[in-house]
Amino acid sequence: MRIYALIPARSGSKGLPDKNIMDIDGHPLIAYAIAFGRALGIDRVMLSTDSERYAEIGRRYGAECPFLRSEAAASDASREEDILGDLHARLPAHGIELPDVWVWLKPTSPFRSLAKVREGLEVLRARPEVDSVRLVCEADARLQIINGEGYLEALLKEWPPEYSKVPRNRLVRTYLPFPLEIFRHSSWVKGGTAFMGRGPFLISSLLFIATNAACQAGLRM
Repeated sequence: MRIYALIPARSGSKGLPDKNIMDIDGHPLIAYAIAFGRALGIDRVMLSTDSERYAEIGRRYGAECPFLRSEAAASDASREEDILGDLHARLPAHGIELPDVWVWLKPTSPFRSLAKVREGLEVLRARPEVDSVRLVCEADARLQIINGEGYLEALLKEWPPEYSKVPRNRLVRTYLPFPLEIFRHSSWVKGGTAFMGRGPFLISSLLFIATNAACQAGLRM
């Protein structure tokens, strides 16, 4: 199973300009994702960016960046599937075989567990019917919206109407899906925008700062 880490790092962030290369403890943010990918011991660590400056930083820390993103994959409206499409179309032309599996490492989610990612990869090795694995952390389901009359209203229908305040264990368990995704490249080929499949396999991943220790070692290499 050919496995590549993919680090998406567009340079055009409007909310926090150049967030992907902000200095964090002496290193640009993307460096932590690159170090994590290298620590996994997989086949390649690929950086996808629209900036030659970002590409140079990525290469310095050990990522490959054979080309800059095409315009279609670099706009404010571009989505993950556009990045995958760009790589699918252009990696072979640069002599790089397409992977069987991508490990999607967002620079803005720097706290990860090597053991959990390896567990997710093992799921894909052992279970060919599984398209993807998503590492998640538990979230609080007690969310509310502002209704049409301007009042707060529970988002989930499971909120008991007789309670103004509800213990978390009275509601369904919910999860934040942002930390990390692992998925087959063939899922993108088949599903396009639904490249994670109909229902990703979930692995609970508690996010501890200590999980980044292995990446710090990689950064000093």
